[in-house]
Amino acid sequence: MPTGTVNKRSVDALRPAGRDLFLWDDELSGFGVKVTPKGIKTYLFQYRMGGRETPTRRYTIGRHGPLAPDRARQIAKDLAFKVHQDVDPIEEKKARERLAATMGFSSYVQSFTEGYLKTDWGDSWPQAKRQLEMHVVPHLADKPLPDIKPTHINPVFDALRDRPALQRNVWAVLSKLFTWAVERDDVPVSPLAKMAAPRGVKRRKRILSPDEIYACWHASFGLTPPRGAYIRLLIATLQRRSEVAELPWTELDQTKALWSLPGERAKNDQDHLVPLNALAMGELGGLGWKRRGIVFPSATGKTPISNFSDTKANLDKLMLPVLQELADKRADALGEERHNVTLEPWRVHDIRRTGTTQMQALGFPIEVTERVINHHEGGEASGIRAVYNLYEYAEEKRRALEAWGVWLGRLIAGADDASNVVALKRA
Repeated sequence: MPTGTVNKRSVDALRPAGRDLFLWDDELSGFGVKVTPKGIKTYLFQYRMGGRETPTRRYTIGRHGPLAPDRARQIAKDLAFKVHQDVDPIEEKKARERLAATMGFSSYVQSFTEGYLKTDWGDSWPQAKRQLEMHVVPHLADKPLPDIKPTHINPVFDALRDRPALQRNVWAVLSKLFTWAVERDDVPVSPLAKMAAPRGVKRRKRILSPDEIYACWHASFGLTPPRGAYIRLLIATLQRRSEVAELPWTELDQTKALWSLPGERAKNDQDHLVPLNALAMGELGGLGWKRRGIVFPSATGKTPISNFSDTKANLDKLMLPVLQELADKRADALGEERHNVTLEPWRVHDIRRTGTTQMQALGFPIEVTERVINHHEGGEASGIRAVYNLYEYAEEKRRALEAWGVWLGRLIAGADDASNVVALKRA
């Protein structure tokens, strides 16, 4: 059996033959390298557990190239120390693989999904699972749950620092995963136990000005269809982004001018009736009423539109020249010097707050405007009460949305109604 010093020069000099060839190190017992007939070179560690009567075992350290000889030698030394401590490296490796298969984080996410999320997390369980897969698995991969420490989790939340709402949501589902693991005795304690939860998202107060609403509406016509109509229906109905994006034609009643949103599609699981004002009906009519399918399909025609961040970024770019034109006309009319305008950062969700604020300025009480956007107090209802709640405030909601539509229609048509502008800004 050839021996010598296993180093880069000796390993590079090895040439393949018609069978496996070995070079065993003459300094570190059991350390060697094998070259196959195809020229693949692999570092090995050979050992016995017990005396000479016990069979020889061979541990594969790794391939030459990705693994340098010096690093392979150090690994072999560590393995020799384990053997000296009566620890069998091969059995230890098998135990780690079994642990990774059942307790590796990515595998455990699937167990957690089947054992808890699907039954106890409600209709939003797919979103919770996606959050774990997208934002946690890339960091923890197959690391066994018992080995996960706060230092492994910190990078997960550091990466989400600029998205506090998502950071908080990921914390919630990850915290529950480890709590579930503790309850099952899969881990002794949660690594999140001594970590402070992310701070809650500050309550937003951003309301779009009348100029910004005007600019948003008119700029939307520059978006790739059907994204422009989607933005305009958001403004006309004041419903949630995902609820409008995933809207099927079957939820819409053209004769009654009514949208019946089922609880399984609503964020709060509450069935919701949305009276459709003239602007909303006009947008839907422009798309061409259908009996089935998705109102705002993606390019495939089979899924709803998505990639809202790009849509919002394009909308901001299109809004700025509209805002500049408004400011220039106003400055010229007043004999003032023109100036460059800017667009204060805003989110699509701010449209809902803007609409309800204006409806209150038009005289509608907050309990009506809250019902318009499907905010409920007092938890879920069932039976007769649930049916009653569905139709509760139905007429008030229709009047409020129609008033919002009238005000909005005058604004986007360019009507100069100073009292309405003051009312919204003051509110």
